[in-house]
Amino acid sequence: MTKSLTKSAAEPFSTRPATRGDLPFLAWVMITAATSHLDRCVWETLLGLSGDEASAILAAVATSEESHWCHIDRFTVAEAAGQPVAALSAFDVAREGTPVLTRVLLRVLTNSTAPSHDLEGILTRAAILDACTPRDYPDSWGIENVAVLPSFRARGIVDALISGALSAGRDRGHEHAQILCLNGNHRARGAWERNGFEMRADYRSLAFAGTFGCPGLQLLAQRL
Repeated sequence: MTKSLTKSAAEPFSTRPATRGDLPFLAWVMITAATSHLDRCVWETLLGLSGDEASAILAAVATSEESHWCHIDRFTVAEAAGQPVAALSAFDVAREGTPVLTRVLLRVLTNSTAPSHDLEGILTRAAILDACTPRDYPDSWGIENVAVLPSFRARGIVDALISGALSAGRDRGHEHAQILCLNGNHRARGAWERNGFEMRADYRSLAFAGTFGCPGLQLLAQRL
């Protein structure tokens, strides 16, 4: 079922669940969201891969048998004139959080033919990432992978997508909603705070800064 996101009668948008036909766009969304304000995407750094290689891995991860926060089933897409222009993922943190994604990612990497594949290096960088990731809120509803095509920004699409995601979390009985933000991404943090989120944790480390290019990660949350 679609929901109108119209800013004005001349600019109609709608939302829908993602489909397999959206995979190239969703890979772009995941890469863009994880690039944030940095010079290089966190996924590219973590995996030690080029952008195209990382996108291929993420596309495979998105179609795994297990559901997680990068799975196609967790994405909502905003479209205009029948074309995807923005998306986000919303998920049950306890059942579809990072531990599940990590398990799926390792499985995909094991079967990958990416030429620069280096599992030992990936695990080292993953440990740095995990140590600087704030702990999840109990019984929380997560929002991640938020990105909009540049030409469609500042039209209220992100606000509408987040509103829909928060409503879904309430309907499922979650007590809190949470979202992670790379430290220094002021534009994203402003969008999260505009939609009711407040910063609850700020994790930083020199190892994270040296590896990923920013001080660390922030967790923002709100009561549903």
